[in-house]
Amino acid sequence: MKRGLILLVIFTTVLFQQKAPAQDPNWVKENTWYFDNFVKDVLPWSIFRETYIGVAPAPSGDFDQIFYDQIFKTKLASTGHCYGMDVLAMLMMKNGGYLGYCHPPYVYSGSYASRTTSDPTPSDDILGPNDPNLQTAIEMVHGYQINHSFLMFLLDVLAIGKSRDGRYTFQQVNYYLAKNDPPVISITKSVSPADGGHVLIPFFTKDMGGTKRIYVYDPNRSYYEPGNDGKDFYTTAINYIDIVSATGAWKYNMGTFGSPVYWSGNPGADGNCIAIPLSIAGKKDRLPQSLLADGSYALNTIFIYGDVKVKQIADLSGKKKMLNDVGTDLEPCDDQRLTTVMPFIPMGVPPSSGETKSQDMYVFRGSDPVKISFTAVGEYKVGMLFHGHYYEVSGKGNGELLNFQPLEENIKK
Repeated sequence: MKRGLILLVIFTTVLFQQKAPAQDPNWVKENTWYFDNFVKDVLPWSIFRETYIGVAPAPSGDFDQIFYDQIFKTKLASTGHCYGMDVLAMLMMKNGGYLGYCHPPYVYSGSYASRTTSDPTPSDDILGPNDPNLQTAIEMVHGYQINHSFLMFLLDVLAIGKSRDGRYTFQQVNYYLAKNDPPVISITKSVSPADGGHVLIPFFTKDMGGTKRIYVYDPNRSYYEPGNDGKDFYTTAINYIDIVSATGAWKYNMGTFGSPVYWSGNPGADGNCIAIPLSIAGKKDRLPQSLLADGSYALNTIFIYGDVKVKQIADLSGKKKMLNDVGTDLEPCDDQRLTTVMPFIPMGVPPSSGETKSQDMYVFRGSDPVKISFTAVGEYKVGMLFHGHYYEVSGKGNGELLNFQPLEENIKK
């Protein structure tokens, strides 16, 4: 009996190991999903209330209602569930199971997207898992990306200037794997919410001197799908984020094997590449506007609707600003950059080509207000949750520069 118990412990330890000993396709096979990333047009309030702490059983017209209507309901999962799929898989691996679903993930049936010559890009499948309760579990975990602790973590990384440095990500992945806190990696094409975001699971790293590699599982590419953008993506060892050791520049192929489309960044420009430990990514928490948060721990939110281009977000003096002078990237000067504000980029997959932007969200922390400069074409609305009030302006723009800040006359009753 004792010998059997020892063998069981050894087997469990090997099965649930969180860092692969090499670029091992079997790690992906054993620890990830059979089905592909999938979409959901509308998420109901019942899922919203179970995703966060302290949400009312029914819509109540408070700040939670604003978050549900403007972000959670139709924005969060309409382009995919990569965050929910990745984080739930890691929770199942670390804990043996989560929300009633046991490791390994691949035993739960579903579908993967078939690639064709007319649609060659790894993308979402509209079906996902066959079990509707598993779909609900993934949707709930997918919502963790807009809770208080997760957004605060991203702001901390942004504040130290490491959100786009591949070397820092490489180091953090190794650190989290070593401390038994398996991470996920959030990547974006740019700092614009319109360009979308994606989430990967890192499981092995390799330092090659001049370059470094982080090998990943991509929920857009099921191991169980045949071909270059399924199983072969892992067995041919092209499933990695490439990092230049000297500069920290990184890139990852978001396209297909035959038609690569690279997302990339470096410490001074373009997209984010951030490692987030499971202790943060998989934590159920309150929404950003938590009434228990105060001072520097307080989070405030900006909501933008319509064909709106944000030109600048700055402190009221204008001395600290988020974006450069043309509004295309972060302010390059460390002394002038406003590091308490960031765009929220939903982590599903990139929006479809030509998709009209309809809503964005920015978060900023602390007790100091900010002002927004923007242009709008057609109907627009800009709202802000700040210091226990909701401020809002709306109108019809024709491309002129507009400004908004939390003033008493803009409080929406």
